[in-house]
Amino acid sequence: MAEPIRVLVTGAAGQIAYSLLYSIAKGDVFGKDQPIILVLLDITPMLPVLDGVVMELQDCALPLLREVIPTDKVEVGFKDLDAAILVGSMPRKEGMERKDLLKANVAIFKTQGEALEKYAKKTVKVLVVGNPANTNCLIASKSAPSIPKENFSCLTRLDHNRARSQVAMRVGVPSDSVKNVIIWGNHSSTQYPDVHHAIVNHHGKEMAAFDAVNDESWLKGDFITTVQQRGAAVIKARKLSSAMSAAKAICDHMRDIWFGTPDGEWVSMGVYSTGNSYGVSDDLMYSFPVMIKNKTWKVVDGLSINDFSRVERYRQIERNWLAFHWSSQAAPCSDWSVKKHHTHTPISCDTSARETVCTAVSGHLYRNSPNAGMAEFQEKLRLQHENSMHTELEKLLTTAKPPESEISRKDFEGFKKLFHHFLQEKGPSVDWAKIQRPPEDSIQPYEKIRLKGLPADVASSLNKLAVVKLNGGLGTSMGCKGPKSLISVRNENTFLDLTVQQIEHLNKSYNADVPLVLMNSFNTDEDTKKILQKYTHHRVKIHTFNQSRYPRINKESLLPVATNMGLTGENEEAWYPPGHGDIYASFYNSGLLDKLIAEGKEYIFVSNIDNLGATVDLHILNHLMSQPSDKRCEFVMEVTDKTRADVKGGTLTQYDGKLRLLEIAQVPKAHVDEFKSVTKFKIFNTNNLWISLPAVKRLHEKNAMDMEIIVNPKTLDGGLNVIQLETAVGAAMKSFDNALGINVPRSRFLPVKTTSDLLLVMSNLYSMNAGSLTMSPKREFPTTPHVKLGSSFTKVRDFLRRFESIPDMLELDHLTVSGDVTFGKQVTLKGTVIIIANHGDRIDIPAGAMLENKIVSGNLRILDH
Repeated sequence: MAEPIRVLVTGAAGQIAYSLLYSIAKGDVFGKDQPIILVLLDITPMLPVLDGVVMELQDCALPLLREVIPTDKVEVGFKDLDAAILVGSMPRKEGMERKDLLKANVAIFKTQGEALEKYAKKTVKVLVVGNPANTNCLIASKSAPSIPKENFSCLTRLDHNRARSQVAMRVGVPSDSVKNVIIWGNHSSTQYPDVHHAIVNHHGKEMAAFDAVNDESWLKGDFITTVQQRGAAVIKARKLSSAMSAAKAICDHMRDIWFGTPDGEWVSMGVYSTGNSYGVSDDLMYSFPVMIKNKTWKVVDGLSINDFSRVERYRQIERNWLAFHWSSQAAPCSDWSVKKHHTHTPISCDTSARETVCTAVSGHLYRNSPNAGMAEFQEKLRLQHENSMHTELEKLLTTAKPPESEISRKDFEGFKKLFHHFLQEKGPSVDWAKIQRPPEDSIQPYEKIRLKGLPADVASSLNKLAVVKLNGGLGTSMGCKGPKSLISVRNENTFLDLTVQQIEHLNKSYNADVPLVLMNSFNTDEDTKKILQKYTHHRVKIHTFNQSRYPRINKESLLPVATNMGLTGENEEAWYPPGHGDIYASFYNSGLLDKLIAEGKEYIFVSNIDNLGATVDLHILNHLMSQPSDKRCEFVMEVTDKTRADVKGGTLTQYDGKLRLLEIAQVPKAHVDEFKSVTKFKIFNTNNLWISLPAVKRLHEKNAMDMEIIVNPKTLDGGLNVIQLETAVGAAMKSFDNALGINVPRSRFLPVKTTSDLLLVMSNLYSMNAGSLTMSPKREFPTTPHVKLGSSFTKVRDFLRRFESIPDMLELDHLTVSGDVTFGKQVTLKGTVIIIANHGDRIDIPAGAMLENKIVSGNLRILDH
């Protein structure tokens, strides 16, 4: 028999290696007469696991396996190698930015490349599997300069096999009856699986894949997305990434390197790009069709690239560019233009993460792209994205029932505008140098407005007002099912009960007709409408309209996740309500805007339904109505003084001569601390807004509502990364004439987002009258205590169980509670009180206890005898 060869597998304690090692040791890769010495390399904490793997390999009694060497040392692992399969890499963890992932892998593959250079044979064949495989492979090759670049390759065979399998299943033939598919690009959902040159052996007759499948729309649509997103689908189904199929692909890849490809057949591999005939930039690792002979690969030259394939490859480029642009929140590198992409600076051993990203992503740009420069090139790609999105949305609409179809079509029109805006974004939406403090007269103190007094005929003003409550949120963050507005917050009254009581009191007191309008979402609409029946006999007209329903977007493919218009099953997480900035479009589309204007309504007062301080203020209303008609404020934002608890809240600035809401998500990272400063930005937005109805109608019909996009990244339960495109209602402020800020008392901002907030509003700190909460006159200081309840109190059910009655908090300044703590009846809390029950401990505050400036810790239980 031949002399044994040394084969290294890194990440050898992982699940891919576990599926791979048996096939290598049995002879499925390097030949049935080739003895093997297996070298298993992993990090030190995994050595005990490797010992178990070694025992299993020994127990297989494989005649070709001469030795198994488990190690955590590179000088042992890389010594005299004939083949190296680099599986191990840093996986992307939750919250990790793309640049951080790349930086971590630069260090890993630089080290492994240097070890190959120092210890391995110069003839070693290196396969990189760990993702991002193309970039990692290039780093390793650059770190081993004396080993030919042609000896390095990265894995796209898994995608190649997936493409073959999909075509084979569609035609009804074995997978080995399909050959010559191509994977262009890299192993990610940005790849392009191309079957324009593929051949299918159908009942003994070879024919083009397009003819055999006989479904062009499938091959140009679902086939591509299925292959691109197969990895995510596997993760969603088995809660783990592909292992068995990845191991099989590694075996196929290395076997073809060792023994060559059949005559007339090619396979897909990520290989060194220099000298290719397809316009891919030099000095990169890129997946091409290759043929292999005598352990040497050669890119298949001269294949025609039709218009569809050329467009798909351009889309692939743009997806990579957008993924880099949005995930790293940085502009592309300075040499980002087609003309400069003929060559690239090699990745040196001290390459920074950002250079790595730029080099990796720019590897998808072709020299044969449009000659007009990057701007024109990107514009064409954006148009392709928009066309693809339009096609997918039209497919979704075909699954809608007739009554829903027209509503969804209007929703999708708004979504397409947002998507277009998203694709146009090229960086931060604000230039920090242009941000100025608002002029003094642009933010009026509330006291100045209050001193004007009220007119004799308040009803006249009230009859021109409608109250709009944002009612799209669920109570899940507080452990409740259904709409948040239906949570009881005070004396068994829900948020919605209190709102109805407030408006009914106004209508009765002033003989007015102020209607309540609820902006629901598809999550809250059904439950809310059921409960509205209880208000039939109240003196309040209640209207509802639905916020739009937008599709979540796959972060890499930039296509909808949804497969149909349903809200259950596989589509349960596919939809989202797109932020309260959607109020303008959905209000208009519902027809309710025109109805209210026809009834003589001129303004709406908009606020979050969970802000119990957001009541109709007659002084602000009078200020609006008393302005001359040609100088009336079309938009008023209530702001209040910022405290350290509010540093992330949006603030008002002067920008390009207009008042503008500035949110923390728009602030360049270098200026975030400055934005949070209480001294520079002294106020924040309460989201209590007064808006002119005719102005909303005018701006919407002129398509002049300018709002910045909030890109909200999410990870679905199955592990798929998606983005939501949202807007904030206050962001439209700059579009309105004579916009104004009013600095209101803190009492007008009383949100209930957590059970800590709930404790405050349920306590004797507040008294309630006609649905409105006011600070108790018995409290000496008007400030609200700072309350922080631990995770044991997060759900409303647990919160109520832990308080037999709500404590007396009139003299409380600060309360922190953590751990397993309960409160008896009639407890009094004063000053600063901190109660900490460590893990395993329990503290029961006895009935009637009075705690003033106390720290309580340890165990405390008082039981009845």
